[in-house]
Amino acid sequence: MAENKPFGYSYFLDMYGCAEGVADDLELVYRFLEKLVDEIKMTRMTPPVVVHGPTDNGREIYPDKYGVSGWVGLIESGIQIHAIEPEHFISLDVYSCSKFEAETVLNFAKKYFGFQDYEDTFLERGTKYHNNK
Repeated sequence: MAENKPFGYSYFLDMYGCAEGVADDLELVYRFLEKLVDEIKMTRMTPPVVVHGPTDNGREIYPDKYGVSGWVGLIESGIQIHAIEPEHFISLDVYSCSKFEAETVLNFAKKYFGFQDYEDTFLERGTKYHNNK
């Protein structure tokens, strides 16, 4: 009988009303990604990569969407984050072939970003993956 284990898991967390400045803080988002990997007991394949939206001589090219985006590769898959400072909004996607606790990610993000409201979804991915072997 084939195993009924999914290939992986995705957790999507959209954070609203984040603390002032956190969605535009390169260092904070870098440290968040770096430490979240340890918090959910995964293995970094790369250091986090975090970039700020484009500017022209210090002027935001997209003033309604400025903020930072980042990614960290995991042996188990990856984590990405997109943040928009004018809206105090941050979107986080955690994908892993190893099981992790969504509540751990939620509580960890709350400490870093101080959001007021959120939406989240936890999905099993590749539910037929092991049936094809």
